[in-house]
Amino acid sequence: MSKPRIQDTNAHELPDSARRAFSFGLGLLPMFPLLPACSGGPQGDGVDGDPGPGQGTRTPASESGVFTHPGLLVTDDDFSRISELIKNGQQPWTNWWNQLCIDHFGTLDTQPYPLPAVYRADGSKNAMYVDIWRAWTLALHWKISGDTRYADKAVEFLDAWGSTLKEIGTVPPGSSAHDDHTFILMAGMQGHQWAQIGEIMRTYSGWAPENLKRFQDMLLTVFASISSWFLSDGRIGSHANWDMASLVGAMAIGIFCDRPDLYRLACDCYAANNRGTLRTFGNGSALHGVYYMHPGHFGQWEESGRDQGHATLGMSLGGDVMEMAWNQGDDLYGLYNNRFLAAAEYVARSNLLDENGKTYPMPYVPEHDPSQPHTSMWTQVNQSFQHGRNAWEPIFNHYVNRLGLAAPNVARMVVLCEPKYGGSSDDIWWPTLIHRRVPYAGPMKPPSGLTGYLNDGRVLLSWWGSVGATSYVVRRGKSARGPFTPLATIAADQLLTYTDAAPDGIWFYQVLAQGPGAPRNGSNTVRVALPGELRFSMPLDGKNGLVPTGTLLNPDGTSTSVQGTLLNGATWGEGRNNDKAVAFDGVSAGLQLPSGLFNSLDDFTVSMWAYANGLHWDSCILFAGTDAFSALFIAPQSGGYGRLRSGIYGATFNDQRVLEAPSALATRRWVHVAVTQKGTTGRLYIDGVEVANADYMTLTPRQVGDQVTFLGRNWAHPSFNGRIQDFRIYAGALGATDVAALAR
Repeated sequence: MSKPRIQDTNAHELPDSARRAFSFGLGLLPMFPLLPACSGGPQGDGVDGDPGPGQGTRTPASESGVFTHPGLLVTDDDFSRISELIKNGQQPWTNWWNQLCIDHFGTLDTQPYPLPAVYRADGSKNAMYVDIWRAWTLALHWKISGDTRYADKAVEFLDAWGSTLKEIGTVPPGSSAHDDHTFILMAGMQGHQWAQIGEIMRTYSGWAPENLKRFQDMLLTVFASISSWFLSDGRIGSHANWDMASLVGAMAIGIFCDRPDLYRLACDCYAANNRGTLRTFGNGSALHGVYYMHPGHFGQWEESGRDQGHATLGMSLGGDVMEMAWNQGDDLYGLYNNRFLAAAEYVARSNLLDENGKTYPMPYVPEHDPSQPHTSMWTQVNQSFQHGRNAWEPIFNHYVNRLGLAAPNVARMVVLCEPKYGGSSDDIWWPTLIHRRVPYAGPMKPPSGLTGYLNDGRVLLSWWGSVGATSYVVRRGKSARGPFTPLATIAADQLLTYTDAAPDGIWFYQVLAQGPGAPRNGSNTVRVALPGELRFSMPLDGKNGLVPTGTLLNPDGTSTSVQGTLLNGATWGEGRNNDKAVAFDGVSAGLQLPSGLFNSLDDFTVSMWAYANGLHWDSCILFAGTDAFSALFIAPQSGGYGRLRSGIYGATFNDQRVLEAPSALATRRWVHVAVTQKGTTGRLYIDGVEVANADYMTLTPRQVGDQVTFLGRNWAHPSFNGRIQDFRIYAGALGATDVAALAR
C-alpha cells in the first residue's frame, strides 16, 4: 500500500515564533472510537498500603478535569516524606539535600536574566536554561526547608520571565542559520520545567495572584501553544522524543494552568486514545514509541537505532510524563502491560556492560528498509554505551519501590547515573532527591503480566518478575485451575521468557516466584491452543437480522457474540450461496469491527471471500492496526505493478513487509483470499492456491496493534467496490490443505 498524501500546515494556527520556524508536512488525521480513558486507576504506592495523591476513590483527572495541586513531579506528600527522611539523616536524601544547599545555582544573591525572545540556535537559550536551574533549586530549597527567603527569590525569577518572555524559536528573525525546527523540543522541555517551578511556588502565599496568572498566561501563549499544536496534528515522521517533549510540556502546563484539555491531549496522545475523533498518533505514543516487543517484555524503543543519548532522553521525558499522570490519578505507567517499563528495561540494558566489560547483544528489528537509518543498533559500533543521563529515578521508584516489580536493568542504571544530578538542559535537576523512595519492603508479589503467544508453532511466554525473587518456575496444565507440571526454572537475573514446544492441545500456563518469602499463588494464567484455533468468525451472510454479527473466542476459551458497524452507506448485496454479503460502494463505505481481534496474535491466518465489481489502487478489503501508520492490510490492487498485496508495517510504511500476488484481484467473480504467517514466514493464497511467500515477515498483528479494524476500507483511500463474506481469523498458521478446504 502506498503512503497517504501529505498536507501543508495551517500557519495561522501557530504563534508568531512557530509560524516563522515551522514548515513540516502533516499526515492525514483520521480515526474513530477505540480506547477508554487513559487511566487505569493507580492502586497506591505498594509500600505501606496508603493511596498516593490522586488515587484511592478520586476520579482520575483525565475523566474529571479536576487537578490535585501541587501535582506535577513532586506533591505535598512527597515533600513531607523527603523532609522527614532528611530530618532523620537518611541517605541518599541527606547527601543530596546538603549538595543542593551549597549549589552555586541556588544562592540568595543570584539574579534573573529574562529575555523577550529565546532561540535554540544562539546563546539566548543558555540564559533561560540557567535561570530555570536556579529557580528550580530555589523552589526546592524553600519547600523542603520552609525558609521564605528562597521562596521570594524563586518568585523573583518567575515574575521576571513571566513579564518579559514573548517568543521562542530556533533562529532569530533574519538569521542565515539553518532552521531545524527544534524550537518544538524547547517548547515542550523548557515549558515543562518552568511549569514544575510554578506548580511548587503556587503554594507560596507570597506570590501575588496577578503575577501567578501572568506567568501562567506566558506559558500557555509561548510554550503550550506549540506543544499542543504539534500533538494535535498526529504526525509520525519525527522521532519519539519530539512527541515526548510535546507530551511532557502539554501535560505539565495543563496541570499547572488548570487546563484539562491540554492534560487530556497529552494522556490521549500517549495512550493512542482518540476519544471518538479521527486521527493518527506520533512516535511518542505507547504503541509507536515501543516499536517492537521482544521476548521477556523487552520493548525496542523507537530512538534505539539512533543513539543512546536520544534513547535515554526518551526515558527521562517519559518518566516525567508517567509520574505527573500518576499524581493526577491516571496510570500511564501500567498501560498496555507496563509497556513503558518494557522500553526502559531495553534502553537500560543497551547502556550496560556485562561482567567482562562488553556490551550486551541486543535483539533488534529494523524499523526501515535497508537503505534507510535505524536498520541496526548503530550505537554498538559507533558510540560508547554507559550513557550517564540520570533518567531512571521516576521509573525505578515507581515500578520497583512503589509496586514491587523487578526491573534489574533499570536498577543498575540508577546506581551508575545517580552522581549526575544536573547539568543538562533536557532533564529535571535533583532527580534522586525528589523521586527516591525507601526500598520496597514486601511482601513479595507474585509474577505478573504473563503473556503467551503462538510463535513459529511454539508457545512464547514472557512475564514481569518480583522484587526479592531468586528464580521462577514455569508450569503447564490442562486446566486453568491446574494441576500444573513444572517445565523449567528461570533465574531472576535472566531474561524472563520461556518457549515451550508443547504437543497439540489446549494448554494453560502459570509462573511461580521462588525465594525467601515467595507467595504461594502464582501469576495470572494464560491459555494457548496448538497448533491453533479459530479466533473470530463473521459469516456476513445476512442471516442475523442484517446486523453484522460474529463469534469471538475469549482468552479463557469462552465465546462472545460481537457485532460490527456498517459505515457510510455499507449495505447488503447478493452472496455466494443464495444468501447475502456486505456490499461496499467504492467511495467511503466500510464495516468497522471491534478492536482486540488481533491483539495477541503472532502466528495467524486471515480468510475471506471477496467479489470485486472493479478495482481502485490501494483500496483495502482488510485493514487492522493502531492508526494509518501501523497496520496489517490486504489490498486488491497495490504496489508498483498494481497487484493483490498483503502487508504489515509499523513505522510509517518505511518498514513495510509485503506478500504480492502475480496479478490484481480478479473481478466479477467470488475469490477466496487467505494470508498465513508462522514465525517470520508469510504465505498468500488465492482460491486455495499459494501464490506468494516470504521469510522476512518480522512484524506480526500484536506488534502493530488493532485499535481499529475495517473490512472494505482503510484510512485514506476510497473503499472497496464489491462484496465480502465469511471473514475469519485463526490463531496459528493454517496449512495448505486447510486453506484449500476453506476455499471450497
